[in-house]
Amino acid sequence: MAERASLKQVSTTVLEQLRAAVASGLLRPPVDRASLVGFGVRHQLDAIEGALAGHKTAACLAVLHVTLAEREDRKPTPELVWTGPEASAGTARDTAVVLRALFEGARESVVLAGYSFDHARDVLAPLHGAMAAHAVETRFFVDVPQIERGVAQEAHLAAHLGAFLKDNWPFGEPRPRIYYDKRALQPGPPWCSLHAKCVVVDGVRAFVSSANFTQRGQERNIEVGVLIEDASFASYLAGQWLGLIEAGLVHDWSAP
Repeated sequence: MAERASLKQVSTTVLEQLRAAVASGLLRPPVDRASLVGFGVRHQLDAIEGALAGHKTAACLAVLHVTLAEREDRKPTPELVWTGPEASAGTARDTAVVLRALFEGARESVVLAGYSFDHARDVLAPLHGAMAAHAVETRFFVDVPQIERGVAQEAHLAAHLGAFLKDNWPFGEPRPRIYYDKRALQPGPPWCSLHAKCVVVDGVRAFVSSANFTQRGQERNIEVGVLIEDASFASYLAGQWLGLIEAGLVHDWSAP
């Protein structure tokens, strides 16, 4: 016999977003499938609708509050994040939706590492908004191809990082600090690249994914990632990147 859908299958992040939306009036009861889809919820619709349908605002808030309260003392559970087609029973969250929520929720700091960016302005626009509204300190670690022999270093960096800003950060100020692997200024072989794709927000939320910051990575490829809301892990991951700065293993670049 199939197990009945319940809120225990719904991620904590989604429950918190629903509670805030109901409390603010952004999501008004009666809660049904159409209103949930309109709010941006695409997964576990049966479970959410079953728990909240037919209830007024106060009752919906009570259900969500009790469910979240029961989770407070539990160890954080990693959430599966996915790009691409999935079976009808899939419970993963969309990569693009997760990134938007992370960027919009940033209040203090963002550490972002990426290998490939392709007209990522739509992906990064919420981050620029958070930086402008809350003075979020943001550091990007991006890949720069290794320089070819005989090419001037300044010209090489200006070509690649200048194009990065033009194509992916057309918003102007505030801008992120941009770091690159200093080995990029050494002609290969040996060869190397900054191939990581991850985001750490406020030292408490970490997202690690196979997806690049491209339309294909966000919407069309099959990509898999994990969202971990654990301050210990998130701080450790951010520390790995910031440690590269302290050790002088990456260089800071500012657009002319």
